[in-house]
Amino acid sequence: MPHIELRDLHDDDRDAAFSAARASGSAWPRAAFDDRSSFDAWTARADVVAQAIVEDAGVVGVAAAMDVEGDREILLAVSPDADDDAPTEALRLLTAHEAERPLYACVAASDHPAHDVLARIGFVEHTRDGADVVYVLPPTLE
Repeated sequence: MPHIELRDLHDDDRDAAFSAARASGSAWPRAAFDDRSSFDAWTARADVVAQAIVEDAGVVGVAAAMDVEGDREILLAVSPDADDDAPTEALRLLTAHEAERPLYACVAASDHPAHDVLARIGFVEHTRDGADVVYVLPPTLE
């Protein structure tokens, strides 16, 4: 398995991150961007923490967390050319970095690979919002 890591999204990562987000087929109902300038504007928002997903030495996606109506929500897009384990590992790293619980994710109901990845990490279906499904990673009992 290749080495997967998250790092701050640098200027020279943006082309690859945007391309991976567009190629991934992931639908981000709460973070839509149609072109590179809207992607850059979205990643520059104060409530968005965007990171590059790096497989070995190359950027293969983008992972982000943002505030949505007072809740912390994560988003993930990985290029279809990335290793099959890259989405799960990137999500594991993102949830470790985003310590707030509960933590949410909203994906299109038709995005079956995203549902599988979220379930592997422990997210459970919370609500349905039209054509979207909101997942939650609940707090753990200690």
